[in-house]
Amino acid sequence: MQIKNNITIINVEEINPSTLHLSFNVEWTMDDKTAVIDHVLLSASAKILEVLQGADLYCLRIKYSDYEFLLNFEEYSHACWLECITAQDRTGLQEIKLLLSSGSY
Repeated sequence: MQIKNNITIINVEEINPSTLHLSFNVEWTMDDKTAVIDHVLLSASAKILEVLQGADLYCLRIKYSDYEFLLNFEEYSHACWLECITAQDRTGLQEIKLLLSSGSY
């Protein structure tokens, strides 16, 4: 299914002070991860620094302002979450939460 033009973030849930869980309006697969990544990066005005790929986990190290995060995608649970790399990144996580939540309904 082509989701690139149809994807939106419908919920941004703070799991703990260092982690946000992202929910989308469409069911996505790892084949759709590029569209999901593009949407999150565009919404947060972030850029990719590094890509790490495992058997069932796809992880991006991203930069937003002066902060760095891991944007994770887990294939089997179809989970997507954003986590701080250091405790100093928590301020940036709250900023990103506001940015991503502004598109939520």
